[in-house]
Order: sequence, then C-alpha cells, then structure tokens
Amino acid sequence: MNDGWNICEDGCYKPNKNTNVWVISTVNDKMNAESIDLHYKAKVYRHKPSMKYGQYETAVTPKDMSGLFDHSTKFGVWIDEVKRRSNSRDVFILDVENLTEKVLSDVIKNGLLNKMQQLSIRINYADDQTGIKYLSALKHLRRLFQAGFRIYWTKPEWSCILQNQKRTRCVYLDMIYHTCKDLEDPEGRSIGIDEITTLTENTHFVIPDDSKLRTFSKTEINGLYIRYLTSIQIDCKEVLRLGLISDGGWNVCHDKQYRPSYPCLVYSFGIYWDFSFDEAVAETYGCEIHSFDPSMNTSDFKRGNFIWFHKLGLSDQSGMYGKNKWKISTLQDILRELNHTSRTLDILKMDIEFMEWQSLLNMIKTGTLRNIRQLYVEFHGSTASLQILQTLRSIYNEGFRIYWYHRNPAKTNIRKWKFVENTSCYEIYFLKI
Repeated sequence: MNDGWNICEDGCYKPNKNTNVWVISTVNDKMNAESIDLHYKAKVYRHKPSMKYGQYETAVTPKDMSGLFDHSTKFGVWIDEVKRRSNSRDVFILDVENLTEKVLSDVIKNGLLNKMQQLSIRINYADDQTGIKYLSALKHLRRLFQAGFRIYWTKPEWSCILQNQKRTRCVYLDMIYHTCKDLEDPEGRSIGIDEITTLTENTHFVIPDDSKLRTFSKTEINGLYIRYLTSIQIDCKEVLRLGLISDGGWNVCHDKQYRPSYPCLVYSFGIYWDFSFDEAVAETYGCEIHSFDPSMNTSDFKRGNFIWFHKLGLSDQSGMYGKNKWKISTLQDILRELNHTSRTLDILKMDIEFMEWQSLLNMIKTGTLRNIRQLYVEFHGSTASLQILQTLRSIYNEGFRIYWYHRNPAKTNIRKWKFVENTSCYEIYFLKI
C-alpha cells in the first residue's frame, strides 16, 4: 500500500487492455503491475533509472522481461520508442527519488506527456539547506499544468518528513489530462467537453438502497465499502494539512465557503496528548477548540487561550464505559452541557477507536449532525456489514459529501488480498452541502 499506484477510473480514463502503463521507479512495484493486469488487463512496462551515461544523461534499465528493451538504454531513446508505441491514452508512473528533477525535466522537454492520459509522480526535491527545492518543484508543477494535467489526488510521504514534523519533501501526485484525448481535434482543442465533465464532476459513487444491498455477497459488501470511502464526492480546491504531516494531523477544506471563520467552534475527539491539530486550527482560524479524550490520565484543563480539554469520550449514551470507567456522553448532551446547542460546529473530528459507528448512529437519530460544517472521521474495521453501509448512506443523506480520504498506512492496519493491499483505518473528510 505504501508504494502502490492510484488509477483514475472515471469514464474514459479507466484503463483497459489497450492501455500501456509506462513505469520508471526505484521501488519494488511488481505487485502493482500484477494488480494492474488483474483489474484492467493492461500492459505494464517496468524500468529503473540510473546515471550510467554520465552526470547529465539518464538511462533506464528493464526490471524484468516486461521492459521495453532487454538492456540499459539512454533515456532519450527510450522516450522516442514510448512515443512511437503509445496510443495517447496511456499511463506514466514516475518514482525515482532524488532523480525526480532531472527525469521529469527530460519527460517534459521531450514531449512524452503528449502521449499520456494519466500521470502519477512521487516528487522528491530534496535540498540539504532548506529541505525542499521549492522553486524547482513549482516550475515543474506549472509546466505540468500548462501541458493540460490536473491533480486529482495527493499524498504526503511519511518516510521523507523533515525534522519539524510539519513538512515532507516527498509527495505523491496523481493527475489526469484535463479531457479525454480521444475528444480532441488535431490542434489539441477539446471537443465534447461537456459530456466528459458531466462524468468527472457532476456525478459520484453512492450506496444503493437496501433491496439492492441485500443481494450482495460479503465480498461485494466489503468491496463496496472500500470503494465508497475512497471515492471523492465534492471538490475542495484548497486542502490544508494542519498539525503533524504524519498521524495526528488532519486535512481542512480551506475554500472560502467552507473554511472556519471567527467566531468558530471545533470539537476534537481522540487526542491522546497530541494537540498539534487543535493548536494549528486555533492558530490558523482563531477558533474556540474543545478537545476530548477519556483515556488521558489528567483532569479537565485549559491549554493556551483557545483550547479546553475535557476528560470525556463520545458514544451513543451518557454514563461510564468499560473496565476503566471512562466517562462518556452523546454529542447532544455535550452540546447542551457546554451551552453550544445554538451554535454551529465548524469542525467535528473523531478518532475514537470503533466508537465512531455507534456515535454517528446516535447523531443521525438525534439530529445533531445538522449544525456541522466539516466532519472528519477515522473509520475502523477490517470488514464491512449492511449496517455500516446503511450508516454511511445516512451520513450522505444528511448532506455530507467526501472531499478527501487517507488510508492509514500503519503496518498493524494493513490487510492483504491477491495483488491488493488495503487498510483497516480510513480517515474520511466530509463537507456539509
């Protein structure tokens, strides 16, 4: 999962047996290629890079018999052959660590992107002084945009996190060409664009009604669960990572119509002494923050000028919970206790170790989701059920749409199937429309 590939399946972008997937990477991606073959029957050509021909010239070497050539080849020669074979609806994947700047420059200069429909890059602009070569990265991103590619997904890479824990020099970028290449005229102008944007912008995946769900097998229910949680339903143009880059930070939609504005109110359930997100929200927006965690061995206290901590957990009932006798409460009772029943919650964040399911059911039942603008939940569970899908559908019916998701990559969460890895923990980010 950590070195996996994301593939866009919307409409014309979905690969098929006629698609070529061109790969230059330094990681072990054999399972990725097998997964592509299993799902799409597409041909994958895997290669690794080197500087064999001197400091200023790159070469590529086949990783196995799937390579384009059976020997090390100058990069320019390789690009020319790819352009000759490509059908203009191919996928290009680049993951070359500190060679990113050099290889991507050659890709752009030699016109390889003109033959690609999807582009996935693990960018790495490492710099010994500042940590990141921002100017080089921005120049390349501008060139990619000018070439017609639009980012549909990003993932900060935890293995490249800098010492301040708030930045990383490695980011996965997944892009698609702005329209289907089959729908361009000879001058490169898009035709039929309205039909394509209808597929990619005005529709999204939804959970069917119960009569349909009851016909699904257990395997189909699990597949539907994963597909739903990893499908974007609404576009947020500017997503801010607040708090740590790694576990503990969360992604806030900063678009003008959704961002918190003073006086704003945020509830953050599940802290365990990591206040990085709560503090970042307070610093960025000046919100009143209430942080909750019944497992922390401390009493209620105020942290700085904006954060109040409560030794209290969230559930579907109020009282005491478990052998540790943790104090728990419903969201409705907490709002009443803190005199917030007439206020809007700009952000409700929950990382409460499986308790999210029963808590959300209670919120739906009592109507307390109605005054929430952004909802962040870490969903836990290795398998799905009819009730879980019903709960997700009810959240959708309350007006919440997924704008971001994150697979928790911790080893203890990873679940393996044939040529596929998934996680048992998904951070899901909703906007109320």
